[in-house]
Amino acid sequence: MYRIYFKQALQMLKQNPFISIISILGTALAIMMIMTVIVTSEIQNASFAPEVNRDRTLYLHTFTTWDTITNIQNSNSTGIPYSFCKDYILPIKTPELIVETDLCQTIVKPEGSNDIHLLEALGTDADFWELYTFTFVQGKPYSQEEFESGLRAAVLRERTARMLFKDENPIGKSMEVNFLPYRIVGVVKEISPLAKESNAAFWIPYTSLPQYENDIFRIMLLARDKSDFPKIKQEIADVERKYTLANPPLVLDLNGPLEHRHEVLNPGYPHKTKTEHALRVHKRKTVLLFSLLLLVPALNLSGFSLSRLRKRLDEIGIRKAFGARRHVILIHVLFENLITTLIGGAIGLLLSYLAIFSLRRWLLEISADGTIPGQALVSFPVFLAVFAACLLLNLFSAGIPAYRVARMPIVDSLMQNDKK
Repeated sequence: MYRIYFKQALQMLKQNPFISIISILGTALAIMMIMTVIVTSEIQNASFAPEVNRDRTLYLHTFTTWDTITNIQNSNSTGIPYSFCKDYILPIKTPELIVETDLCQTIVKPEGSNDIHLLEALGTDADFWELYTFTFVQGKPYSQEEFESGLRAAVLRERTARMLFKDENPIGKSMEVNFLPYRIVGVVKEISPLAKESNAAFWIPYTSLPQYENDIFRIMLLARDKSDFPKIKQEIADVERKYTLANPPLVLDLNGPLEHRHEVLNPGYPHKTKTEHALRVHKRKTVLLFSLLLLVPALNLSGFSLSRLRKRLDEIGIRKAFGARRHVILIHVLFENLITTLIGGAIGLLLSYLAIFSLRRWLLEISADGTIPGQALVSFPVFLAVFAACLLLNLFSAGIPAYRVARMPIVDSLMQNDKK
């Protein structure tokens, strides 16, 4: 039966080419706008190398205390003090890994050159290389023993290695980082700028940094499974209470830990309640946006659907006369219109990719030569979202006209042909 519906749908597209083209283009533009929003969000949250564990990672980077007596607030939205990490966070047992990173600006001078570069370095622990799966093209990462000893070792990305050492092999060479000598132990394959948590010009053990005990850190907690998230969040809540009890009259708010999807949307508030409120507002705005992007085109396309159905009223009247039920006619019309919608949806998805590539600096904050990982663009959730959007658009644009035609009395359906 559905094969016959499919053939009839293709035949209807050929019989009414102008209306068909307008319907397909209207659907494509609606799907393009919806999918540009969805695919942009999917790209920001998809797991790809080196950040392959985003779906199992929780983030902490805010440390806020306020004095309940003087009501003075101390907020640090860029990191957590090292001493607090050591005494309160590292003893937590549930996470598989607890990784600390310290982003800093450095002055770099390669061996045998007088050129000076200002580069971002990411101080890390040895577990960083377990959490993030970099591809090493040369050398290897620094080990746990080298990290604990504070060895001055560095891992470069390919772009940094070419900039500092041209075409020479950098492994074993040295460079000055803030006027201290560091030995190059590894070079990793270039990574996408979308990997914001692990990105840097090069990576060094944070124990090699002078006075690192006074620095502030970002913390990533890798769960063995997403089902451990509630337990880890409860442990962080226990840490807040423990610190508050040990340091009266101070009250601590860590504003987390946040899942990656919430971390991307985090507006930067220092307080958990404000962040939760901001995230709820964002969800409501997203629902409203999608509703408008679906309903407005659907209302416009419903006129074309009704126009096509009016030309088939005699056919529908005859089918009713031979016993066709209303729901059968309704399903038939919706299925036929779904073919048009799916064609428009496929075109709209391709247009959304084109829009994202053209506007990636604005949408994703990456440069014109920045790459977008293929696995972040093409994924099952993206195709599922396209299909869901097509179903909803089809229901809204063809559902009401189809329902009106299906309810029309047989005599009225047959007489419409005589009025033409």
